[in-house]
Amino acid sequence: MASKKSDNKDIVEEAVNKSDETSSELATLRQIVFGAAQADIENRLSVLENKMLERFQQSDQKLAEHVKELNTVMQNGFEDMQNKVNSVDKQYEDKTAELHAYADKLSSELEMSDTNGRQETDELHSRVDKEVALLTEKYDARFAEALERLDQVTKELSSTKTDRKTLAKLLATMAINLETDED
Repeated sequence: MASKKSDNKDIVEEAVNKSDETSSELATLRQIVFGAAQADIENRLSVLENKMLERFQQSDQKLAEHVKELNTVMQNGFEDMQNKVNSVDKQYEDKTAELHAYADKLSSELEMSDTNGRQETDELHSRVDKEVALLTEKYDARFAEALERLDQVTKELSSTKTDRKTLAKLLATMAINLETDED
């Protein structure tokens, strides 16, 4: 039985050796028939892979440059926009301050004008009151003087018994004199 087992082993080894030889022969045949084409295909694939990697790297580099440029442009744009907003804000604040100052100035001038107007009005009223008092005083004095003259003329007329025509002329003359004195 031991010899059977060893025979079987030998057979299996021979079959494996034959199989290895056959595989080796097939590989050699394949190498002869397809070897150059396979090497060419493998070479082309390798070249294609290298080109693709190179192009991916170039594209990646270009994309990174474009992103960097875009970030720079956006940052500059944001800074410009911020500067413009700050400028407009400052102009607004300056104009607001200027308007407040102008409003305060106008208010102050209006108060001064109002005060001056009141003072002038009070002075004018005072002057008018003094003038009216003076004119009233003069008028009263003249009126008293005219009454006195009238009484005097009346007494003279009564005493001299002048006729009525002379009296009318005298009164008319006196009225004219009073009228001219008032003017």
